Amino acid sequence: MRVRHIVVLILLAVNRTAGVTGEENELVVTIPVVDTSAAGSPVKSTGIVRFSEDAEKGRVVCSFECEIQSTNISQQPIVMLVIRQEVRCPNGRIVRRLIEYEHLFEPEPLDPEVEPAEHCQGRRAEPALSRADAPSAETTTLYAEFRDGTTFGDKKYALHVRQIRKGALKVLRKLEEAYATYGERRFLEELFRPPDPREIREASAVNDLFIQPLRRVQEEHGTAEAIRAMQQKLSHAEEKLAVVGK
Repeated sequence: MRVRHIVVLILLAVNRTAGVTGEENELVVTIPVVDTSAAGSPVKSTGIVRFSEDAEKGRVVCSFECEIQSTNISQQPIVMLVIRQEVRCPNGRIVRRLIEYEHLFEPEPLDPEVEPAEHCQGRRAEPALSRADAPSAETTTLYAEFRDGTTFGDKKYALHVRQIRKGALKVLRKLEEAYATYGERRFLEELFRPPDPREIREASAVNDLFIQPLRRVQEEHGTAEAIRAMQQKLSHAEEKLAVVGK
């Protein structure tokens, strides 16, 4: 299993150097990504980060682009994976983010040679720091859950993903019950009813990741196709849960 993360994040900082008038004075640095995972980690991450920093309209602009490849070196199929990335710009600004993968509802787990790609970008303004630091980039595998039910890392790092999993299972099972008991009309009523945050934690994430895609399927391809998609998601999850557990 190889996981590639393509990260583009631009940090704008108030200029800390007096007398800058906007002339081009770009600094470009390329450094390797360091894997700081604990011993025995099932995933090994490598890659590079390209930093650039120049003056723009009275500000120091720090930008970076990461190309990170994470490989499953345990050879056990992974169902859930949580990775932390930390990047430090030359101006000292640190950006941390969690990468969460949930493959319980997919046909296959993260097997060797599978390479899901992630793309993200952002832009924000930050006050400039008074010191300059050496740029750095680290990635750490915090948690992995394998298809056979074994795990790596502290389960606290998987709490967020597990809450989404629990909520998605509840909603999908409710949709299946509505269809099996009352037919398509009740299925549609449940499908277009937003998840209740009083009943489902992470209701917004469950809606965005699971329910909204089913609504799009229904609108573009019809109710029968939405029902089929719902049943497939639920079937994939139930099959893996028989081994992984809830």
